[in-house]
Amino acid sequence: MPLVHDEALAKRVRGVDRALGLGLLAALGLLVTGWTWPMMTVSRFVWLQDEVSLLNATRALYAQGDWLLFGVLAVFAFLFPAAKLLAALWVFHRVDATRNGLERALDGLDLLGRWSMLDVFVAALLVVAVQASLVSEVTLHAGLYLFTAAVVLSIAATQRLRALARRARGTADA
Repeated sequence: MPLVHDEALAKRVRGVDRALGLGLLAALGLLVTGWTWPMMTVSRFVWLQDEVSLLNATRALYAQGDWLLFGVLAVFAFLFPAAKLLAALWVFHRVDATRNGLERALDGLDLLGRWSMLDVFVAALLVVAVQASLVSEVTLHAGLYLFTAAVVLSIAATQRLRALARRARGTADA
C-alpha cells in the first residue's frame, strides 16, 4: 500500500502547499517538545524553585491522585491535539479528494480541532493560577512558546487543508 493515495490532497497540491505535510509534522514536533520542555519556573521565596512542564504537571497530578485534573490535562493538552495533527496528516495523505469521504474526514477534523482548542485554555490557566499566588514569582520558558507555536501552526495548517479540499471539490465537480 502506497504512503500517499493517488487521489489524496498531497498528490494534487502545487507550489508552497506541498509543504503542508511538513508543516503538520513540524506542528507535531513542536507539540511534543512543548509538552516536555519547561514552560515556567516557579520561585517561592528565594530558595525554592520548580520547573514546570505539561508532562511533569500531568505526572504530578497522577501521583497525587487528582484524577479529574489529570484527566482534563491528559485529554485536552495531550490526546486531542495529537489526534488532531495525526488525523490531519491522514486526511492530507490518505483520503481520496474526489469522494465524499473527504468531507466527512474534514468534519471529524473540525470536531477534534474545536475540542483541542482547550489545550490553549489549559496552558493559560496553568500560568494564571501560578501567577496569582502571592508568594510565587513565575519565569516563562521556551516550552510555553513551543506549545503555543504548535497550536497556531496546527490551526493554520488545518485551515489550509480545508481550503485545499474546497478547491479539490471544485475541480472534481467541474
